[in-house]
Amino acid sequence: MILRFAVCFAVTLTVATPGFAQEPAPAETERVEAATADATAGVGDQVTAKQLPRPGQPLPTDIIATRTSDGESGGFFKLVGGDFKHFFSGDTARVMAYTSVSAIATATWDREGVNNGFNIPTTVFQAGNVMGSFVFQIGVGVAGYGVGKVTGNGKLAMVGRDVVRGQIVSQVITQAVKVTVRRERPDASNNMSFPSGHSASAFATATVLQRHYGWKAGVPAYAFGSYVALARMSWNRHHATDVVMGAGLGIASARTVTMKVGGSKFNMGVQPQVGGASVNFTKILK
Repeated sequence: MILRFAVCFAVTLTVATPGFAQEPAPAETERVEAATADATAGVGDQVTAKQLPRPGQPLPTDIIATRTSDGESGGFFKLVGGDFKHFFSGDTARVMAYTSVSAIATATWDREGVNNGFNIPTTVFQAGNVMGSFVFQIGVGVAGYGVGKVTGNGKLAMVGRDVVRGQIVSQVITQAVKVTVRRERPDASNNMSFPSGHSASAFATATVLQRHYGWKAGVPAYAFGSYVALARMSWNRHHATDVVMGAGLGIASARTVTMKVGGSKFNMGVQPQVGGASVNFTKILK
C-alpha cells in the first residue's frame, strides 16, 4: 500500500518539478513584401504601393501578417517537440495532482476489483481492448487529418493533427513510466501494468475532442474512455490505479497540445463501485 502511494506521488512530483506553466512559444511571423511599381510605368503615373523601409528601419505593422504553424513543411515535428516541453507545466501538475489523489483513493479496490469481477461477460468489453489501443487511436487521428485535408475542412484536419500529437505525447510519457515502475499485471503476464496505455490513449483523444468541440463531443468520448478502462480491468490486464493514472496522463497530454484551444475547466474524482471504481468528471461553470 505504501509503495502504491509513493508511486502516485512520485509521478505528480516528476511532472511538477520542471516548473509551473511555461508560456507557449510566440507565434511565428512572416513578412509580406509590399508591391512595387511597374518598371514600365509611363510618365505621370502615380505609384500607390507602400514602399519597403530603408535598411535598419522597422517594418511597418500594416504589412506584417501573423500566423501559427499549420503542421506542414516540417512544422508538425516542431510542434511535437514543443509539446514535450510544455507538458511539464502548472496545468499538467494540477491534472496529475487530482489524478494521484484519485488513484490513491482507488488503491483499496485494486485487488478487490480484479478478483470480484464485474459480473458481465468479458466479451462485452472485447472491443475496448482493440479500439483503445495506441495504433487504433492514432489511426483515427491520421484519418481525421486526411479527410479534413481532402475535403477542405480545416477544423477536422486540425483536430486530427491534435489527436496524433496527443497520442505521441501520452504514449511516450506512459511507456517511460511503465519501464521505470515495472508493476506486475494482475494476470502476471509482464511487469508493464502501471499506468494503462490504453486508458491514456482513449482519454487523450477524448480530451482533444472535448477541447475542440465542447462537451457535446466530450461526454460520449469520455464515456468511451471509461469503457476502455473497464475493458482493461475486466480482462485482468490492469489494476484500478493503473487505469486512473493512465487516464490522467492522457488528459494532461491532450490539454498540452490544445493549450491554445478554449475549453471548460473540470474536476476529476473517483467513486467506488462493486468490483471496481468509476472515474467522474465535474464541469466547473465560469
